[in-house]
Amino acid sequence: MKLVKDRIYHVKGDSPYQIGQQIGQRIGIRLSENIQHYIQRRTSPQDISFLEKLKAGALPWMRSLPDRFQEELEGLAQGAGIPLQSVAEWNYLEEITPPSCSAAICNINGQVWIGRNNDTYVPEAWGYVTIREINGLIPTISFGMEADVFTPTGINQEKLWLHYNYLPAWDQPTPGKLSMPAYAFIQFALETCQNLADLERALQEVDRSDGMLLFAVDGEKNHFALYECTCCEHIKISPQEDWLAGTNHHRGFEAPQDIQATAENSILRLERLNELVIRFYSQEKPKQLPQNLIEILGDDVIERRGTDFATAYANVACPAMGELWYTFGGLPAASQGNWQHLPWPWN
Repeated sequence: MKLVKDRIYHVKGDSPYQIGQQIGQRIGIRLSENIQHYIQRRTSPQDISFLEKLKAGALPWMRSLPDRFQEELEGLAQGAGIPLQSVAEWNYLEEITPPSCSAAICNINGQVWIGRNNDTYVPEAWGYVTIREINGLIPTISFGMEADVFTPTGINQEKLWLHYNYLPAWDQPTPGKLSMPAYAFIQFALETCQNLADLERALQEVDRSDGMLLFAVDGEKNHFALYECTCCEHIKISPQEDWLAGTNHHRGFEAPQDIQATAENSILRLERLNELVIRFYSQEKPKQLPQNLIEILGDDVIERRGTDFATAYANVACPAMGELWYTFGGLPAASQGNWQHLPWPWN
């Protein structure tokens, strides 16, 4: 199948503003149409208070972000010729309506592989790739929506893979300390971290505006771990076996009872994910990659198949080998998505 090149943005620039401007110029007025569609699908016209909160909070929220992100958002709006307010609302919406996900990291014959479902709203809007090369920062590949400045999933030129599953948090960022949304943290860490030690320093130095279960693979060393995070704390979960799996509930931190009560579906998906990974390791026939992991992600219990909320995209990757498989559209993504091999862009 021919690679869907119109869903891949590969941009280079001296500054984040130039990156945003290039992407904005390429997508043009379609960005405004995409934003309008996304917000309409994510909100109800009858929910006046929510829409007022979105409009009033978007620009102040954007101005609280590190300059690097403000610059790219400004460049994106300028390049596309649309109001900055609109771009800010599109991104701020992610901050106030969280998704859910399922993923596993597996050591297979000495190589670490990831299988990842991103379950979220407006699933038809996802399935794009942005390759960024900004002077002074580590080049990155991010997976998400068209023209995304942030990402829930990515890998950098140093072969550090990061993605997160949403976790609820009951604490707040530390006053006066740098903090950002989890989806901004992923892009920030990809651009500044080479390995797990760098990542752990970043988690200490930067708080998050919500919780996350962070999956991390150092492809250069084939090391991997999970980091269960609240806004200002984190617990490292190292592999006891050859694999780690996670969904959207806390296992290291003792979550408050009202949060634990919402975890039923997440627990069900994790139990099924563990069952399938154990079966995968115990099978006598030779392992077929990436197909075996794709089949796990497309399982009836693990994959989300709603109309408004579904598995919007899926990834299978081996960072050490630069092997990247991704669904460029198609729903539900794991079982019916347009799986394509994405060539590694750096020699």
